[in-house]
Parts: sequence; C-alpha cells; structure tokens
Amino acid sequence: MPTPVSSSRPRVALAGTSGFIGAALCEALGDRFDLRILTRSLTRTAPRAQDEVRSCDHFSRLELARALEGVDYAVYLVHNRDPSARLDQAQSRDMDLLVADNFAWAAARNGVRQILCRAPLLAASERPTGRDAREREEVLASRGVPLTVLRTGLVVGPGGELARLLVQMVQSLPRIPLPHLATNEIRPLSLEALLRAFQHCVGRAETFGGSFDVFGPEPTSLRRMLEDTADLLGRPVHFAPWGDLSQGAFAALLKRLNPSLHPVFVTYLLDMFSAESHGEANPVQQAVTRDWTPLKQCLGRSLQQSLRAVEGEATGPQRALDDETLRQLGRVRSIQRLRLPQGRNAEWVAERYFPWLGALMKLFVATERDADGSWTVRMRLTRLRLLRLDFKPTHSTPDRRMYFITGGALARMLGGRTARLEFRDLLGGRFTLVAIHDFNPALPWFFYRYTQAAMHGLVMKGFQGHMEQAAEGGPML
Repeated sequence: MPTPVSSSRPRVALAGTSGFIGAALCEALGDRFDLRILTRSLTRTAPRAQDEVRSCDHFSRLELARALEGVDYAVYLVHNRDPSARLDQAQSRDMDLLVADNFAWAAARNGVRQILCRAPLLAASERPTGRDAREREEVLASRGVPLTVLRTGLVVGPGGELARLLVQMVQSLPRIPLPHLATNEIRPLSLEALLRAFQHCVGRAETFGGSFDVFGPEPTSLRRMLEDTADLLGRPVHFAPWGDLSQGAFAALLKRLNPSLHPVFVTYLLDMFSAESHGEANPVQQAVTRDWTPLKQCLGRSLQQSLRAVEGEATGPQRALDDETLRQLGRVRSIQRLRLPQGRNAEWVAERYFPWLGALMKLFVATERDADGSWTVRMRLTRLRLLRLDFKPTHSTPDRRMYFITGGALARMLGGRTARLEFRDLLGGRFTLVAIHDFNPALPWFFYRYTQAAMHGLVMKGFQGHMEQAAEGGPML
C-alpha cells in the first residue's frame, strides 16, 4: 500500500470500485482529490501509484471507521453481489443495508462532510429495484452526514454488463424473443456523463442533501439497442415480438443465455425498461449532458471489451484470487431480516431469541444465560457445549446487541477476525437484522454445508415467522 503524503487537497474515499463505474471514477476524481480506495479484497492494488488502498471488512464498523479517518467526502457504490464468505446465507438487499449502515456510522464518527451514491431512476418506486434503493438511501442518510443521490437509468460504458449482454443476445440467438417492455423508451446515460456528474457534485455544498435525476438526451429502447449492437457488429438480427412473454420468463431466458448474470442485475435491467422513467431536468443534469456523445457511439466504445468478456474474460484474475482466498478461509456469513413489533428493539429481540431456540429444540438443546448476558448452547442430554456467545456491552446499545462466538464444539477458533452474532435495528426501527460474521465451522465443510448450515437456515426461517406473528400482534411461542 502506498504511503500517504501530506497534501492540502481534500481526500475522497471510494467504496465499491470493483465495478466499471467505480474503476472509472477513480481516474475521473484523481486530478482534484487525494483518493483512498476502500476494498474488501486482500489482494487489490491501487489503480494509480499515487492512490491509497485500504483493505477493510465492510461488515465491521470499526474497520470502516479506521479506513475513513481524515476523509472529507465519501463515494458509496457498494453492491453486495460478489461472495463475502465461502458461504453467504443472506439476500443481497440485506447485506447492502448492513454495509450501508456501517459506512454511514463510520462517516459520521469521522466528520465526513458528504456521502455520494448512485440510485436507479425509477418512476415506479414500488418495484424491487426502487424499494431496495430507497432503503439504502434511508440508511445512508440516517447518521446525519449529508447525502447526495444521483439517480440514473442504464449506464453505457466499457466494462458494463449491459453491453456484454447485448452482444451475447445478438451473437447467440438466431431470433430474439422480445416482451412488450422491449419497446418502452428510456434515456440511458453514458459513463463519461455520469463521471462528470460525480465531479460536479463532490464537495459542492449546494448539492448536499439533494437528489438529482441524471439522464441522457436520447430516448431509446431495448429493441433499438439490440439493433444498434447488431449494426456495430455487422451481423443481422431477427426479432420475435412476444407481447405475452412475462418479465419472469424473459429474465429466465437471459439467465440461461448468461448464467453468470447476477439476479439483482437482471431485476434492475428489467425494472428500468418496465418503468419508462425519463427524469426531471435539474442543474446537475444540464451541466453534465452539454457535451453529449451520441448513444450509439458510446455503445460502440463498449463492444470490444464486451466481446473479450463473452469469449471468457468476464471474470478477471482479481475476482478469482479473492474467491480462492474466501474458499481457503472457510468462513460463513448469515444475515436475516426480522420485522419488529412496535416499540421493540434489538435488545428485546436478542433476549427473546435464545429462550425461543431452547424451546424450539427442547428435546436436543438447552440455552443458558449468564448473569452478564452471555449465552451457552448445550446438548441437553450430554451437556456438551455447542456454542459459547459472550455478550459485549462495549459494542452494544439498545438498538444493537453484540455477542462474540468464543468457543464450543460447533465453532473452530482460528484467530484473526472474531466470529460474532449481531442483532441490529435499521430503517427507523422497523426491522432488526440478525447477522453472523466470520464464523468458522468445526465440522468438515461438505458435512457442515448440508447439516448445520441447512439447520441454521431452517431455524432462522422459523424465528422470522415467530417475529412476524409478534409484529402482527398474534400468539407467540
């Protein structure tokens, strides 16, 4: 890691730079700011010699707080699509919430003056993409640091998944079935225009706390983009309009065409075309689209890199190294969302969870509480200690309850990061997230995956149902 040098320039931290937008943003902001790149990768190097790279666990508040020391502005582009452990028992949206809250907390603790993020430009905010984005924004703004949101539609640029998918559809399908949404018009944004939007907003006080629609001047549709792609590739393209083709069936077709497509991206893509959102003019949008590059030209710049990815270069050596590191570490992460009854908090949930677990599995398991709030889980008949969970009052508040996993027959203690169980309230106390981080199972991996891990998933499903009953005011176990 390069040693930071003294500088009078403001320092910007960037989280989420493994994607094509984040990587390009490092170059775009480097002329005006000192950059600190926050990464979960243990092998990531700086894109430029003068940039500082901080490897930190985004699921750890304290590591993020140390990483944001001395930072003036922070750009948050994190989306938890890639694995964070050898086994992730969690939905991407819940992982996003937990990391966003850690980031907002760390930024507030260090006096960061502005957080910037990108969100989807959607008129129909009830769609999954819009709902999840609203939750992230609420969490990022919840700690008091001014949040600037740039709302965009699809972004076209080298390295993006969109261009790669268009190439695959044109090259692989002799006749492309198109649902009704393929003719809906949207206004995509070029990557260079999005970079100008970030350059315009970072450190600009009049954008603090604002939300700005940023979109291109050219309307287009999925069908037109496929036609442009075919023209640029010099290939014929044939369509089979299929008005009754459901969004789910079309998503399944795209996944079959490219199994590496993340479900979150597929949902995002189809939500964009379904919503037909065009955005509202504003000073930021007008400033960044004055020197507009025609959309077809932007698409053409993306195709060469996309063609290489289609031929097998989509997963780079960095991702492969990270995946192998996670496999060797053999850790588990589990995150579940619980709906809270009114007036309750994480402390209340934690104190209910262990007795509920003991009652659920009373023929096999006993749960015992110490005077200091720690818990031990034992086999009922043999008294074998399965797990020891030490309560950590210094890491806990009424809306956050933390336990370190310090022993037991089911846990493998290897040193390094401490395995922990956490209960945390988010979204104004409407939900509690129950999370296990950095857990190393003692069982052989294959056996663990299909026994203990499967049982944990079932238990947490049961506790979600239990809390749902409590939130509805119904009878509880």
